[in-house]
Amino acid sequence: MKRRSVLGLGVSLALLQTGCATDPARLAWETEFDGFMRDGLARTETPGMSVAVVRGEQTIFARGYGWADIQAGKKADANTVFHVASVSKLVTATAVMMLLEQGAFQLDDKVAAYLDFPLMHPKFPDVPITFRHLLNHTSGISDAVYEKTTAFAVQGDPRLPLRDFVKGYLSRGGAWYDADLSFAARPGTEWRYSNVGIALLGYLVGRLNPDGLDAFAQEHLFEPLGMDNTAWNLAGLPRRAVVAQPYAHKEPGLQVLPPVGYPDWPAGLLRSSAHDFARFLAIFSNGGRVDGHRYLQDATLQLFFAPQAAPVVPADSSVRQALVWLLRDVDGKPLATHSGGDPGAASVVCVDRASRTAVLAFANVSADKEFRSFQKEVVLRLLAHGGSGAPVVRKS
Repeated sequence: MKRRSVLGLGVSLALLQTGCATDPARLAWETEFDGFMRDGLARTETPGMSVAVVRGEQTIFARGYGWADIQAGKKADANTVFHVASVSKLVTATAVMMLLEQGAFQLDDKVAAYLDFPLMHPKFPDVPITFRHLLNHTSGISDAVYEKTTAFAVQGDPRLPLRDFVKGYLSRGGAWYDADLSFAARPGTEWRYSNVGIALLGYLVGRLNPDGLDAFAQEHLFEPLGMDNTAWNLAGLPRRAVVAQPYAHKEPGLQVLPPVGYPDWPAGLLRSSAHDFARFLAIFSNGGRVDGHRYLQDATLQLFFAPQAAPVVPADSSVRQALVWLLRDVDGKPLATHSGGDPGAASVVCVDRASRTAVLAFANVSADKEFRSFQKEVVLRLLAHGGSGAPVVRKS
């Protein structure tokens, strides 16, 4: 069966909303957007995608399109669980910033002082790696060894404990330690995107409080926000959850991919739904407060979004690094963004702080250039809808 004949079977109108959409402007926008999504999924041969728009603390639109699992006949909706890949980093960073507010550390503290194993940049032993360096990708820690070690990827949930991974990678004498390849530039001087650096941050959460990152995020973020379909591993999801099947393009059809686990899970292994992650994004679109609960203080949010000194590589004046967030100027509008990509997963989130709007788009396919162009247009349309004063969609 050709991809197009499968992917064109329809749009899932299983929304967060119920009730009738009685506002004519909203009806017109939803009808037009549904058609745009249906055509875009077929054109890019994307199995499924879930999207959401948040204004302030309210999710005003959330919907799934296409298929969560073609073979099982399960359509995507706002509660479908997707692998969000590197968007996971935002949750890890938020946990770290919450601990910063509690006085557990200072941004410019050297992280080695909080670890239970030695950490030193072998090329610059007198320059400590700090929390700020990890958060803005200037630690000098390189993913080079990680990227060429195929044994790290396993089917299902990861089996290598996080401590074993970061210690084995970063500490002299470790199983994957390579002084030449695992470390690059002088800390604080050069931007280098680092999954291993964020994994180390995730491990540090467990050194800064009695709980590891998994338990900390569950207690302080997922539970109070009502993120019931969110977990760091497949085993942690509720049995009722519909998990999106990962796919890749392979002529003449879609290739079914197995779920993959990585030992650097704080950097990219979160599973979540559009409904759930919209709740998390409300922290950033609503000034740190959701449902009357303060998750982050105003000063912490300002710090979170503050541009950092090191330029993003490749050099682009419209892209600046904040703390984990990337800052982009899109059509003259400053946006905070993060994207993620893994085999069978493509995600993007975006916050427009000026209009107090946040949007997301999660898909279950390996991204190519055509897909990324479509996903960007999805985000721009969602942002325009969120900033337009559109009525709130009621939830069932």
